Amino acid sequence: MIQIYSAPLEGITGFAYRNAHRAHFTGIEKYYTPFLAPNYTHHLKTREREDIAPANNIGIPLVPQILTNRPGDFLWAAGQIYDLGYREINLNLGCPMPTVVKKHRGSGQLGNLDELDRFLNEICEGMDRQFGLETGGSDCSRLQNPDKPGQENGDQGKLRFSVKTRIGLDDADDAAALLELYNRYPLSELIVHPRTQKDLYGGKPDLETFAMFLEECRHPVVYNGDIFSVQDFVRIRDRFPDCERVMLGRGLIANPALARETGGGARLEKEELRKFHDAVFEALRETLPGQAPLIGKMKELWFYMGRNFEGADRYLKDIRKAKDLVRYRAAVRTLFSQCVFKD
Repeated sequence: MIQIYSAPLEGITGFAYRNAHRAHFTGIEKYYTPFLAPNYTHHLKTREREDIAPANNIGIPLVPQILTNRPGDFLWAAGQIYDLGYREINLNLGCPMPTVVKKHRGSGQLGNLDELDRFLNEICEGMDRQFGLETGGSDCSRLQNPDKPGQENGDQGKLRFSVKTRIGLDDADDAAALLELYNRYPLSELIVHPRTQKDLYGGKPDLETFAMFLEECRHPVVYNGDIFSVQDFVRIRDRFPDCERVMLGRGLIANPALARETGGGARLEKEELRKFHDAVFEALRETLPGQAPLIGKMKELWFYMGRNFEGADRYLKDIRKAKDLVRYRAAVRTLFSQCVFKD
């Protein structure tokens, strides 16, 4: 049985979204947070603290993700996360956005493998000293319990450390060397998005390079990239029958039932999507300061969810133009009542 993970998407997959998704849909083994970006002040933003607060993630198997190129900042954040009870931490070496890359973070760290090697060496040694590192894949049953995520019967437990990566900065010429580097460290999993930073989200995933990662990696490998439908999932499953873990990103935002569908479950229905929309809307309404941020977040969501409807352009335009909750709600009602839901 293939395990399905939910990828982080900045601005969308925070705790309000995760709770609504977990309540309405099945099939997700683990959720990853949008990245936390610790800095020299060693203070997390209020938004970041709220996103990983155990009280906001009850019953959710959650993996916090860190984005930084400074070992000291990473280890400080890892300690904060560990003290909250989490027992897996993910390092973001995959974010391709230019604002991140120009600071040599995310996939920007893939441009200098010697520096990346030193970074990984320092944080792995530091985590092993502080917590002990556990390899061999994630035990999702230990990521969360009603008290503190990841703690079992008071047992402090070792920490699992996973990495989410792209296959290079400008090209995949150093992909083999990058994999050799990852193989030297005690990773619980390696999540591979087989594009370079330069690709952003264009072109097609490099499946030949992913095949090399899957065959030669000493850690469990997770496939991530361009799964928007059950057909896409089946193609990856059939191409890589030894890949037992898949991460869904933009495709899951567009179709929140996609994980269920990949397991043979029921297809997404219009009324189901409407109820999910309403749940996310109300959850965000309780956490955001005013209607403008709320409408902005919902518009981001509709960029993806609008793909479920035939001939929805004019209705989605009305949603994008909405400046207040009255107009927003009216535009959403009209879309659900007037548009044909795709089969």
